[in-house]
Order: sequence, then structure tokens, then C-alpha cells
Amino acid sequence: MSLVPGPSGRLPRVAAWTFGGQALSSASNFVVTLWALATLPGRQFALFSLCITTFLLVTQLSRALVSTPVLVLYADGGEPGGPPAALGAGVAFGAAASLALAVAAAVAAAVAGTGAIGPFLVLAAALPALQYQDVLRHVCIARHRPQAAAASDAAWLVLQLAGFAALHATGAATATTIVAVWAGAGAAAGLGAGAVLGLAPHVRRAVRWWRANYVLCRRLACEFAANAGSYYVIAYGLAVIAGAAQLGHLRAAQALFGPVSVLLLGGTVLGVPESVRAAGDGASLRRLTVRLSTGLAGIALLSGAALFVLLPIAGPRLLPGAWQTARPLIPALTLFGAGIGASAGALSGLRALADGRWIVVAQGVRGTLAVALGLAAAARFGAGGALAGLALAEWLFAAAAWSRLLERRPAGRPATARSAGSRPDLERVPALGVWRSTSCVPQLRTPSDARHESAPVVLHRTLTGTGGLTG
Repeated sequence: MSLVPGPSGRLPRVAAWTFGGQALSSASNFVVTLWALATLPGRQFALFSLCITTFLLVTQLSRALVSTPVLVLYADGGEPGGPPAALGAGVAFGAAASLALAVAAAVAAAVAGTGAIGPFLVLAAALPALQYQDVLRHVCIARHRPQAAAASDAAWLVLQLAGFAALHATGAATATTIVAVWAGAGAAAGLGAGAVLGLAPHVRRAVRWWRANYVLCRRLACEFAANAGSYYVIAYGLAVIAGAAQLGHLRAAQALFGPVSVLLLGGTVLGVPESVRAAGDGASLRRLTVRLSTGLAGIALLSGAALFVLLPIAGPRLLPGAWQTARPLIPALTLFGAGIGASAGALSGLRALADGRWIVVAQGVRGTLAVALGLAAAARFGAGGALAGLALAEWLFAAAAWSRLLERRPAGRPATARSAGSRPDLERVPALGVWRSTSCVPQLRTPSDARHESAPVVLHRTLTGTGGLTG
């Protein structure tokens, strides 16, 4: 049975390829973090952690400004010249971020009197190509060619592993060389996929593309700031308040928790389209969302407990230099993951009921509370305090989301509706709570079409992460 009704009947196969590609994409970040954790000394791993955190921040911003609009605009065809313009927007954003990162690294090195800017300069050089790879994979997903995106992600992972094998053989593993291998593999995979698909970026059209999709990009940027922005404020604040080594400990714990995070993301992507299908029946929607949250929170709690128990057994052999600093953070990280699982069902139901405005406002409150609690606790307890603040804010958000969902009464199945106001050229996308221009994409004509479009849109909200838990 397909997750969301669609005219093509191909959605199960498309979803399988999409999930597989996301698993490969997550594996690249997971493998590079584990490799760095196992091979780098503490200070080098701290530099690596700052570098990877910066990459994740840039990528999630790019996804809010480019990749999510790509999935919304081109899932049902879109304008013929749209993807090259969107690819150009991704490259332009990557170039701007590259320049900013290079300048910031040089200034920080001058102020701190250290020459440890190699990883950041390598990342800065690769950012335009890495953002091209990321936008390209979302274009493939939107155009129902997720196998092409999965092939690009697989190429990145294979090239990365080959490079790591060379580093191991030569004994040349440093923070700079590891970032060079990882980023170089991603850039090569993206450029190769673009050459095979014949999709070149049109950078000159980037500004025009952003202007045409201003309303959609603005809402998604606000949602990113409310949802994931707080994590990066806490991450950089932790490095400033408690030292970069504490951020390294946090990244190490997140790497160990990574497979659980992938399960949480997979459960979320299943929940929203199914909630859309059940939105017309209050009892069915409640059952579905309760089962989703209970299952995801239970997976997080059981997996975290198993990791905490098994780490002293496997840690000394696999991660002799890091497991002792990562293990004390597992309980707080487990509670954070369980909180995300607990809120996932309620958020799925609220998205199905087109309550996007409440979600954005509540995420803003959650983010502000997380920053205040996390940084205050980090000043005294380091990375463990930061995670405890995040976990508390997430559980309070989950309680508020469930309260909101239970007081809502479904009023029929949501569908994309044409605006009745002064802008007849706009139509609403309920899963995101935004309006988009019908001059850029064909109008959706039936509720079935609307539900079909919501699948890739919802999928991307899952791919963009949950408050920085994964990367």
C-alpha cells in the first residue's frame, strides 16, 4: 500500500530510493565523524567538530532558501528553466558562505594567534560544489528520479572511504586532510552527477529565482531559524563558553547516536503523509499520532539505554580515545531524542491540519527557551548541561504540541486551496503553511493531487534535520 495516493502508483519505489539515498547521505557524515573520532587527538577533533558544525549550518540554511522550495515548486513539473536557476542559487549561496567562512577563519586565527585554519579553508573552497550537490539531489527527488540522488550519495561515500584508506596507509590523517578527503569526495560526486544528468547551474538567474519565490523562501528561513537555529547558537556558544573540546565531546556523542537519529527521521517521514490521509477522522488521526510518538520515543529510550550499557564493552576497542568522554552525554542525548520522537506525532497531526503558523511560533518559543536553558547550563556543566537544556525545551514543546493537537477538531481532509484574496496567482501548500506562485508551477486541481504533492515536501522537512540532532 502506498504511503500517499498518487496517479503513477510508483510511490513505494520512489520512497525506497529516497530513504536509501538519505541513508547514504547520512552515512557520509556519520563515517567521517567516526573516522575523525578514532584517529584524531582531542584538539584536532575539536577543530574538526567546529568545521563540520559550520558545514551543517550552511547546508541547512541552503536547504531552507533553495532545496525545500525546489521540492515544493518542481514536484509537479514546474517551470522548464527552473532547476538550473535553483542550482545556480545553491552555488551562489555556497560561494557567499565560502567567502564569509574564509574571512572569519582568517580573522579568528589572527585574533587567537593560531594557524589552525586549514580545515576551514578547505571547507570554504569546497562549499559551492557541496551546495550544488545538495540542491541537485533534491532536484532529482522532486522530479521522481531519487535513484540519481542515491547514486550521487553512494559515489560520495565510496570516494570518501577510498580516500580514508589512503590516509590510513600513509599515516597522513589530520583534521585538514580528513576534511579535504570528505569534502573533495562530495564535490566530485556532485559535479559528476551534474555532468551525467546534463544539469549545469545558471548562477546569473539566482537573484531572479529568489525574487520569484520570496514568500516561500522567507517562511522556510523563519522556520529554520525557529527550529534548527537554536542548536547552532548552542553549539557555537558551547565552544565559546566551555571550549571547543566540549563541542567535540558533543559531536562524538551525536555520532554514536547517529543510527538512532536516522530511525527517528524515517519514522517522521512516514507519519506526516499518513496523518494527511487520516485528517478527516479525528479518532484515526489520534490513534496514528499516538502510535507514532510512542514508537519513536520508545526507540530512542531503548536504543540510548543499550548504547550506554554497551559502550564500556565495545568503546575501549573501537574508540579508545573518545568513548569515556562521550558516554556521560548519552543519557541527556537520549532524552533529547525521545523528546523529538514524542513531539513527532503531534507535529505530523498539526501539519496535516494545516496549522503551520502555530508550529512556527511554537518552534520559535522552543528555540528561545532551548538557547536560554542550554547556554546557562553549559556554563556550569559543559556539553551535558547544553544537552539537558535542549532536552527540557524539547519535552515542553512536545507537551504544548500535544495539547494543541488534542484541542483541534479535524474539519475534513486538507487540500491545496486557491487564494480567494487579492492575489489570485497564489495557492496554499498546507503541509508547510505557505503560499506559492501559480505562475511558476501548474495549479493543483484535486485533493488527490494535493496529497501527492505533500509527500516530497514533507520528505524534505525530514531531510533537513531535527534541531541539529543529526548531520
